[in-house]
This record gives sequence, C-alpha cells and structure tokens, in this order.
Amino acid sequence: MASPVDTLHIPSGVRFSCSGCGDCCFNWPVPATREDFERIKAHASDFGSSETDLFRVLQSSDAKLQVFTHSLEKRADGKCVFLTEQSRCALHERFGEQEKPAMCRMFPYTFTATPSGIYASVSFASTAVILNQGEDLGNQDEHLRSRLDLFARLFPGLELDWSGIQVIDGVDISWSDYIEREAPLLALLAAGDGENGRQRTGARIERSFNTACRGFLEMIPGTVNLNDMAGFEAPAKLIDQYLIEYLLRFYFPDDIFNCTTGDMDARDLLSRVLSGQTGVTIRYAGRQSSIADLVANSLGRLPDSLEDILRRFLYLRVFSKLYFGPGFNFLSIVSGLHHLTILVCLLRLRLKLDLITGQLERADLESPRAIARLTEHIRLLERRLTICNFSRESVAMLEVFCASPDRVERVVTLSS
Repeated sequence: MASPVDTLHIPSGVRFSCSGCGDCCFNWPVPATREDFERIKAHASDFGSSETDLFRVLQSSDAKLQVFTHSLEKRADGKCVFLTEQSRCALHERFGEQEKPAMCRMFPYTFTATPSGIYASVSFASTAVILNQGEDLGNQDEHLRSRLDLFARLFPGLELDWSGIQVIDGVDISWSDYIEREAPLLALLAAGDGENGRQRTGARIERSFNTACRGFLEMIPGTVNLNDMAGFEAPAKLIDQYLIEYLLRFYFPDDIFNCTTGDMDARDLLSRVLSGQTGVTIRYAGRQSSIADLVANSLGRLPDSLEDILRRFLYLRVFSKLYFGPGFNFLSIVSGLHHLTILVCLLRLRLKLDLITGQLERADLESPRAIARLTEHIRLLERRLTICNFSRESVAMLEVFCASPDRVERVVTLSS
C-alpha cells in the first residue's frame, strides 16, 4: 500500500493536452540539460543553423538549475528559435515530442511535494490551460506520473519543509489542521454542476473566495491587529493605492522579456508610503490613470467565461499549495490568501485599464476579445509568479501589507 507521501493528487475539472502548438515558446528562456544539448544540436543543420545560433551556455548560481548546462536562444522578438510562422514547435512537428528539451516536455505541468502527497497542477502560462482545452487531468494518471518522474530527474533533491507553516507570523498550524481548513476553499473553487462546470451563485469569484478565507482568521488571537501590523501613520486607503500601483508595475512589466528581476523593491514601496504624497497614478498603454478613473469604470460580475478562468486560476493555486509557506517564499497562510485575492483583483484592474485606454470597449466584455485580453494578462502574471524569488525584506513587506482583511476588502471593492 502506498504511503500518503507517495499519493498523487490530481485537480478536478482541469484540462490540458499538448498539441505541439508552440504555446510555451513565447514565454520562457528555456534551460536545457547536457542531454538536450547533444540531442538537439544534431538537428542544427536541418534548420540551417549552428549550435551557437541555437544555444548559449547557461551560467546560473541557482541550485535548482544544477542539471541544466545551456539555454535555448531567443529571437529578437523574444520568441523561441524553433517557433514556426504558424506558431508551432518545429522540433515537435518534425521529430516528435521526445526531441524537445526536457523543460518543454514538462510544460505546463507542475508538482508540489507535501506531507500528504504530491499535488499535480498546470501553469496558466499556457493558453490551452487558461481556456481549459484538452483531456481532463483526471484521465491522465499514467502521463502525469511520467512527467513527475521527469520532474524528479530535473530537480533532484528538491524538498519542501512544511513543518513551519504559519497562519500569520507567530501563529503555527499543523499540516493536518491546514488540510482540514483548506477543504472549504477547494470546495468553493472546484468545478461543480451548472454551466461551464460550476454552480453559479451570482457573486464575483474573488469576493466569494475572500469571504471563504475568513476561516483561517478565526485562529488568530484577538490581540493581533491585522489591519495595522506596522503602525503606519499614512492613511490606510493611501497605502492601498501605493500597493496596487506597485504590484501592477511589478507583476505586469512593460517589457517582460527584458525584465529578469524576481524580487520586489520593498524599500522603494515603503519610502513612497512614508512620503505622505498623494495623487497616486497608474501608467498603462502610454496613459496615466488615477484611482478615480478606476472607481468610475465599473466591471461588475464578468461574463461566465471570464469568471471561470479566474476561478480555475484561484483553484489551481490553492490546490497546488503555491501561495504560502515553502510553496511561495514562506509567506503565511493569511497573507498568502490575501495576496492571491489581490492578484485576481489586479487582473480585473488590468481589464478596467483596457477600458479606460481603449484597448477594450464595454461591449467587448461579452466577446472573445475580452478572453484574449484576460489570457494575455494572466499569462504575464503567471510568468512573473514563476520567477519570483523574494528576499526576506520583500516577504516581510508582503506579510505586513497583505495581512489586513480590511485592505483586501477595499481592493476587492476597487476592482468592482
């Protein structure tokens, strides 16, 4: 009989199948193993290239990348050298999936090891994942286990220690208690009956999610003031505005391919908060927008197709434990849940900014154009989340700013 730690947990109602579409070629500086390098360079002449055109030597101090010796070159537009004009992977098309680099074969699958087993998931950097296209992961047990074996070979010795997880800084919780309290969140977010795979309640998913997260707040002593953990003198709503403006810049940089930093500038944000200056503006699509502009452009509840994308984003982040503890830079559970809620609000704010700057018309919210815009935003966010490597200073900043239930409620309201 398999032990709990050997159990593979698979999310429900989530679909993906690789078709060689080259979807991943737009986003990643793909690392390659020595085996990948030797195998693929043999095809260099088939593409009229040399190995120096296809690869560069990878120099990384990151211990997690120890098995990778090279990375695939990118074209000037940031796309993979093997991406065809039809947005297909040339290696997959001409030689089969097994000829692709191991990391490309891994994409978009992810695995998180915990005391109760390994949780499989998929990345929202894939358009097919965002649109829930392909075969149900529940029917892919054998394939998922083969990807898990590949994951273990690519990241040997990667272990996550969940023994020190905290509800909030200073309040410990056991793994079994966490799993018990997580269950209502997953029940809310998992696919169910009704159109598009869930029973419609009429509520925005991030608002329902934020309400469900309150179960963890019950564990925090009443003497702890989560709404002002640092004792800032700046007005709370002004802190909200600085936080939103900063997070929008950090998670949605103008030039994603040249933005390599995975850490926040905590001191920059704190200095802005403490400066006492007002009039926070947000730069987007060549225009400066005010908080008043965001308030004036209401979204309300989005069409079911868009709400379902946001629901699955939340579901997979919670299911895969990639929002707190060793799954996310050792953020506490409460701050992690609040940060996750804010991320969905940022996606909604990006849609608001699309309306403000003319990237979308209000009538477009019911059309495939809105899905395309949300897909672009969420892929960008997922890529940034993937490369995040926060310092203790940055984690402490998020812990303080994201702990506040009142702040998260205000951000949810602003993104309405």
